[in-house]
Amino acid sequence: MPASAGYLRKENKSDQILTLGAIYIIAFVGFLVICWIIAHFFSCIAKCCLRKGSQDNYEPNNFIIFTIPCILVDFILDILFVKLILRHEKEVEQLFLPSLVFLIGPIFINIVFSVVIIIRNVSKEGPDGTNFRNWINRNTGTTAITTVLAGADMTMLNLLTSNFSGFGLKRFNAPFSKKSKELILYGCLVGSFVEDLPQFAIQIIYKMKTGEIKLVPFLLLVTSSIKLLVGICYFNKCSTLDGPTNYQDII
Repeated sequence: MPASAGYLRKENKSDQILTLGAIYIIAFVGFLVICWIIAHFFSCIAKCCLRKGSQDNYEPNNFIIFTIPCILVDFILDILFVKLILRHEKEVEQLFLPSLVFLIGPIFINIVFSVVIIIRNVSKEGPDGTNFRNWINRNTGTTAITTVLAGADMTMLNLLTSNFSGFGLKRFNAPFSKKSKELILYGCLVGSFVEDLPQFAIQIIYKMKTGEIKLVPFLLLVTSSIKLLVGICYFNKCSTLDGPTNYQDII
């Protein structure tokens, strides 16, 4: 009877966690949908207001609104997962070091790679380099914050070139070269292999070793899956969008 009672308590706890996790996921997806509707609404207004033939009148990349919340939530859950292993999970303590390495390592790599891309554009000669230097001088704060956030995922760097909302906001219309945009996209792909896939594997191993469901690992496993899917969709989206070819009016 005691063993049976313990089994029932474990089952009830797992059911509660699954229910709570499902509520969080539904709420998060609902939040993303609302954000997308708002962004799409402003985008439609912008397209109606902008003059036809304006060089700022190109398709905004509002899909970025899906990636940013996914990245931030996944990053927070990564930290909580490492903390959970360190403080409460002695049976899976061998997963602590790999989890820590695949948390801190990609942050360092992403920030360094982001800084290199920005320096590459700043040091570029000719009109393109001058335009970028003028832009970054007027948006130093935005660039610095975005570069730090890119430590979580290099996709954050695409916020600077997203033309978010379609209004041609100067701080979201950075004149990155085509080569730099390609480097950002490929950096995001490399980041998925270096960070997301190993962490995804660690979470599966954690589930196999513990044999039970806990809220943070469960949410992390789900958000990692969503993040990988959104990352693939975002890569395809960015690959089909063309930025402005003339940047004289956005600085």
